[in-house]
Amino acid sequence: MFFTKSHHDAHETMTILGRLFFRHQVGLPLIKSRLFPLVVGPTGVGKSHLVEKTAADLQAHYFKITRGDWLPQGVKSGRPTVYQIIDQALTHERVLLHIDELDKFQINFAAGDWGAGVGSDLWNLLDGKHPFDGYLRETPYPEGQQPALEALSKAVQRSLWIVGSGTWQDIFANNRRGATMGFQGSTVNSIVDVQTIARSGVIPVELLHRFSGDLLFLDYPSPEETALLLTTSGLADLAKKSGVIITPEQIDWTQGGMRALETLATRLAVAYYRRTEIEPLNALMVEKRGRGLRPISEPRRK
Repeated sequence: MFFTKSHHDAHETMTILGRLFFRHQVGLPLIKSRLFPLVVGPTGVGKSHLVEKTAADLQAHYFKITRGDWLPQGVKSGRPTVYQIIDQALTHERVLLHIDELDKFQINFAAGDWGAGVGSDLWNLLDGKHPFDGYLRETPYPEGQQPALEALSKAVQRSLWIVGSGTWQDIFANNRRGATMGFQGSTVNSIVDVQTIARSGVIPVELLHRFSGDLLFLDYPSPEETALLLTTSGLADLAKKSGVIITPEQIDWTQGGMRALETLATRLAVAYYRRTEIEPLNALMVEKRGRGLRPISEPRRK
């Protein structure tokens, strides 16, 4: 995964927040620190990869959950998802809980369906309010070994660090200078900040307040970063061997982020194979046409 400047900046800040959390260095005793980062960026920019890398750097167990996973995961295991999260926090000394696709949760407590229940679970998780009473009732422990409620709460609070991420593309679509679509160009052209997001109403204020006030923005590579990526990845060299010219301006990052490079790499590989294998073989077969042979690209005549 190629890291842009925005990746490096976000990774640095996220790692510092994680170290502060796991070392329990929360600053002033009378002021609550908000150490849960919220990562915002377009599809395919590498949000999940960055969060997982941060977990590895902090030597924390990585556990990812999305809105789509929430109910099926609970049904499949026979245990509510929040209980599974508590399991993870009690099993590992450090856990990075990655709540991805927060923009898709669409929490509506008046809905009266499972979505309202998921929203309630999510809010309580972010507030550190865990259903320990129910957890103790439904978790089998050897006789006499059930942990005390206070000890259980303290263990989870100390080990469970939460990182959220989502796209919220409309924020960027409506707040980028000189652009009609979001996530084009560099973040230096963006006029997005926390106040802009709060005013937009796209991310509920109640959700914003549960994360660090300094949101972490990931953006697609700049033209200079794209040029470097084409060189270091070998794509520029492969293009040259394939008889193709590629420039940073030809890379449309809005078509799935890094997947755009995967598509380009596949096309170049096909072009290179055709140039080095198929075309020489066809030329050889053409030379032998008089002996009843035909090029492999030429259909057989009936």
